[in-house]
Amino acid sequence: MKKLLFGSIAALAFAACSTPPQKNVVVMASGKFTVSPTGDAIQFEPGTQHNEQIISLKGDKISLNNGSTTKDLTVTEPGVYLLNLKNDTLIGSLQAFGDASTREGRITQEELMNRMDSLQQLMVGANVSPEKKNHYLAPGDFKKISSKDNAIVVGPFRGIPASLTPDKDGNVPEVYKFITNKDARATLDRLTKMLKE
Repeated sequence: MKKLLFGSIAALAFAACSTPPQKNVVVMASGKFTVSPTGDAIQFEPGTQHNEQIISLKGDKISLNNGSTTKDLTVTEPGVYLLNLKNDTLIGSLQAFGDASTREGRITQEELMNRMDSLQQLMVGANVSPEKKNHYLAPGDFKKISSKDNAIVVGPFRGIPASLTPDKDGNVPEVYKFITNKDARATLDRLTKMLKE
């Protein structure tokens, strides 16, 4: 009986110390938005300035109000979600991190062409899949990016972290970089000019 009681107390203590999986919503917007103190409602005012924020959601939904309409977004599972309130489509994918010895110093022209082709396809939502860990979000779209609640979503005007710190369980976070279609077009134009030189 004492062993059973001690085991139950130990299990409760462990459960109290461990952090339950989180529901994190990354909001990227063209304009201003405010999040309610409870974190379950967003008041959005469209504009041109880029703003972003991470909301740790406690419930199963978040309400979005843009002044004329209110829309409920369902968030039932833990993980990281992205809400695109920008005026442009957001595209992004999982970034490969490796140690210095595995990183490319140079890439061939053929590899560059393949990457440009992949970017062009991503810009129109082609070849997007959970298995490829790439994403296409038109304005107003809401999508789960990763089931891992420690994933990092990097927006259009931020750089990818130079290094990553494992969480308390030793897991290195996934990093997803997102840009707008406008930025992707500018990148493709620049690379096309370089290839012609």
